[in-house]
Amino acid sequence: MKIKVNGSEFKFFNDITISLQLDTVASAFSFTARFNPQNESHRELFKPLSYQDVEIFKDDGTLLLTGTVLNQSHKSDKDPNLVSLSGYSKGGILEDCTIPLDSYPLESLNRSLKEITEKLLKIFCLNLKISSNVLNQANAVYSKTSAEPSDSVAGYLSKLTAQRNIVLSHNEKGDIVFFRPNTSAAPKLFITKENSVNMGWSVNGQSFHSSVEVIRQPSDDNGGVSLADKAINPLVGKYRPTVSVLSSGKETDTKLAADNKMASELSNLKLSVGFEKFIEVSPGDIVEVQNDEVYLYNRTRFMASTVSISENETGYKTSLTLVLPETFTGEPPKPIFQ
Repeated sequence: MKIKVNGSEFKFFNDITISLQLDTVASAFSFTARFNPQNESHRELFKPLSYQDVEIFKDDGTLLLTGTVLNQSHKSDKDPNLVSLSGYSKGGILEDCTIPLDSYPLESLNRSLKEITEKLLKIFCLNLKISSNVLNQANAVYSKTSAEPSDSVAGYLSKLTAQRNIVLSHNEKGDIVFFRPNTSAAPKLFITKENSVNMGWSVNGQSFHSSVEVIRQPSDDNGGVSLADKAINPLVGKYRPTVSVLSSGKETDTKLAADNKMASELSNLKLSVGFEKFIEVSPGDIVEVQNDEVYLYNRTRFMASTVSISENETGYKTSLTLVLPETFTGEPPKPIFQ
């Protein structure tokens, strides 16, 4: 891989790792480098709390990540030491910061999700990209919505996008992205125990329910509206129901809330796969997996939610975290454990 710092190529680094994420505002990176205290460019890069701009590329020049250095670990003793540097994509600042006082009030009246988001991103000099398949939902107007003073900007936007079944993500340039993954796309890779070096998951049954039911309180405005909806998880082999209450929303929101809660539970079902080489898979790509040793007797579709790539003197390693595609649609999952 290649690194640029503030637009200039930085060559003397080692042990680089990037973790590309699908449904967050930022991916993460880390690398080590030798610090020469007398080198002017080094003094700029290694200066603590200077938040230098970093771009990371594949060997062929393809941009993978645009971000900011957050952490440096300097050390001095009798032996030469490498400095560890790490950080995240440009959008990571939204996870760390709340809405500043000069951008109050926190309440938004008759504004769309797009308008609310662009107003908040402007504070941090970030751009918004909206996929065509969620444009209508992004332009739909909220009659009233409000953040809490303690909400991070990313946390507030995550609440709003979840209500519209929109995935809050980012791209390689550090822009914030609204989209919905293509769960019907052709698979990029067929993974087995023969072409991977490790594979496994730990399934925690306590995180799952056979049915998720959502009820809402009746009001003068919804007297003729259905006040309950349900989502079923066919993967759960025993009766394990749960009920939650929707305090506000429109006519169809109970069904959407049930589907979203079911999708949230499915996110706990994660399959990890490791390779001792660079794998051309990106977050959001579909892959297929078959491995009887992890109870996948049939070819099963997954979506890559995290792609971690590391490189050192011995070469590349890639680790994939896979989830069921229904994690991002709210649809009932197929019974994969057969």
